[in-house]
Amino acid sequence: MELGPISSFADDTPQAQDTAQQYPVARKMCLEACDWSFASRLADLPEAVRPEATPVSAAFPFLFRLPADCLRVREVIGCRADWRLDGDFLRADRAGPLPIRYTGDQDNETRFPAMFAEAVSWRLAAMLAPRWVGAANKIGLLEQGAEQSLKQAMRTDAMQASAARYDGQ
Repeated sequence: MELGPISSFADDTPQAQDTAQQYPVARKMCLEACDWSFASRLADLPEAVRPEATPVSAAFPFLFRLPADCLRVREVIGCRADWRLDGDFLRADRAGPLPIRYTGDQDNETRFPAMFAEAVSWRLAAMLAPRWVGAANKIGLLEQGAEQSLKQAMRTDAMQASAARYDGQ
């Protein structure tokens, strides 16, 4: 962005405040974009106690609360359940427990692979650019850099499992 770096998120400068506000959003955007090996989690979801205001669905009568750190459900494992997400809940057509694999929120930057950390920094720069960079072409270059960096991180992480399809084909 051709700006001097902030010393920490706790700085009282407008640039540091904007960065501190947008960093969690940039991190989550990058985490949600892919089935990252370092953020993959397994859980057996027990049936949830249905909150009073939550209606019963005829097609999906069973309700499961998602883990607090769940950003994106990737798979319902080993069963032929039909399901859908509704807010903090997963509804399904079968009783639990329901095994899932999901992308969990990961806020410990020391655990990020280097390519992923770079992708987050590019995404953050692209998000901050409209306020802190004046030229539209520079903003466009930062957005392109963010997309390319994320794709490179995805390619790097893609080799963390044996070759298999998860769609059953």
